[in-house]
Amino acid sequence: MYWEYNTYDESQVKDKVEKHNLSTEVVKLLLSRGIDSDDDIQKFLNAGVEDLEDPFDFERMEEVVEKVIRAKDGKSKVFIYGDYDVDGITASVYLTIVFNLIGVETSYYIPNRMDEGYGLNRQAIDYVNERSGKVIITVDTGINSVEDFEYAKSLGIDVIITDHHKIIKDKKEKLLVINPKLSKNYRFKYLSGAGVAFKVACAVYKKLGADPKHLYEHLDIVMIGTIADVMPLTDENRVIVKNGLVALKETKIKGLKSLLRYLKLSPKDISTTDISFFVSPLLNALGRIGKSRTGADFFLEGNDHELYSIIEDMKKSNNKRRILERKIFNEINDEVEKIEDKNSLKYLFFKSHDWHPGVIGVVASRLSIRYNIPVILISLQNNFGKASCRSVAGINIFNILNNISDTLIRFGGHDLAAGFIVAKDQLEVVERAIAKGIGESTKKYKKDIIKIDYNYPLEMVDDNFIGELSKIAPFGSANPYPLFVDKDLKFIRVKKFGVEDKHFKTFLEKNGKLYSAVGFNLAHKIDEDNYMNETFEIAYYPEKICYNNNKIIQIKIKDIKIIS
Repeated sequence: MYWEYNTYDESQVKDKVEKHNLSTEVVKLLLSRGIDSDDDIQKFLNAGVEDLEDPFDFERMEEVVEKVIRAKDGKSKVFIYGDYDVDGITASVYLTIVFNLIGVETSYYIPNRMDEGYGLNRQAIDYVNERSGKVIITVDTGINSVEDFEYAKSLGIDVIITDHHKIIKDKKEKLLVINPKLSKNYRFKYLSGAGVAFKVACAVYKKLGADPKHLYEHLDIVMIGTIADVMPLTDENRVIVKNGLVALKETKIKGLKSLLRYLKLSPKDISTTDISFFVSPLLNALGRIGKSRTGADFFLEGNDHELYSIIEDMKKSNNKRRILERKIFNEINDEVEKIEDKNSLKYLFFKSHDWHPGVIGVVASRLSIRYNIPVILISLQNNFGKASCRSVAGINIFNILNNISDTLIRFGGHDLAAGFIVAKDQLEVVERAIAKGIGESTKKYKKDIIKIDYNYPLEMVDDNFIGELSKIAPFGSANPYPLFVDKDLKFIRVKKFGVEDKHFKTFLEKNGKLYSAVGFNLAHKIDEDNYMNETFEIAYYPEKICYNNNKIIQIKIKDIKIIS
């Protein structure tokens, strides 16, 4: 992996340090992220809920609010129809909670991944109709066909589509849609599904003149969905996640308190990394392997016994997910390892009748990280294939699929993560088209680059430095963890862990002092026999973690180079 160092205009750094009373280290991190004007620096560092966009900037938000308020006044039921992933589940429960708090009778419906698939369907519409529902609001998902919309309309049910995925084929003008990617007026395009649900709630509260405190004290739910869906943590998402982490400290959700206790995470010290690696996988496991609705029930359940049962279901589903993922990963990885010239690989395209469609996305992601190429995995069922695609920087898999949309039964997603359904007899056509698109994209970008902010010796990493870094947090997509470099390090007591021992823990020794460190997905770079005789240079970032009830600084290693 090639390390590319950021460069700085020292006179500009000095100017910003003096103007904003910031440390040199923080100013450099801001500049490396393109935050260089005085206004942008202040907005980035001090953004609050008052800086959120007006929800009525969405062109048809007035119509949406009118339908919700009409349901409230007529004491009609509103049903939130959410996708079965974490983003969809959190969007569903957030609207359910904040609507019920202002007298809008609201419930939710989470489809079963295996039986119902993606998007609103007649089975769900019938469910709502049988329970006297008069409004359906989809979150993090759209509608499979205009015919479904017409069917709901024939039953006297209004359908509101809220989503954040890129548009597929026509805009379906008949539908009432709130989607930042379709809006001409709404400035920020990268809200999660939960983020869009939050904006709908903001609009309803604003129109009714309701106290907005309920919106903000439940932002921890929206925060989880935003992080789980790997949204860029800039602009409005930065405000949502920053305030969501604050809300989590005094969370109103009993289930989250129980889950954090089980995970041994302190809500006061929790980070975006903790949400990504510990909280989200457990919630996601229910949608992938277990009963999708249970993930939503978890946020609303108040009974300790029931919560314990749900968390047990999460653990079982997560363990089953890991077993299935490991089996599929090993099966594919064994095939790839047989290829002599792996550097010639431009993508991976595999299919099987034996794969569970709920886990292939995670496997595709792991393989994509391992080989740094796009991965397309397809679960075959009867005469159809359900695919999960994961890509890498510079190769927009959504656009590639969009170019062959006429060949696909359905597709959707984002630039680097997408999915599609295709007839089995069209798989060869689809692979050829994807290969062509990847080949054309590959020529346009450089792979294997990580950006280094600056050199920073480990002996200078202390609580004060961690505090300075926190001014740039929360970290995630589009606001990555800062990366520093130090050298002349020895690894002491390397211990590998995780599936296939892909991670490792160690102590870094420099000038007789030891530093606790961990390297995720880097164990393959450590020679088990000779590492003690080597001297290393590392790219890293430091984090404060809780270990044995004590707060310590841990060095997170991003990449390794042997220097002797």
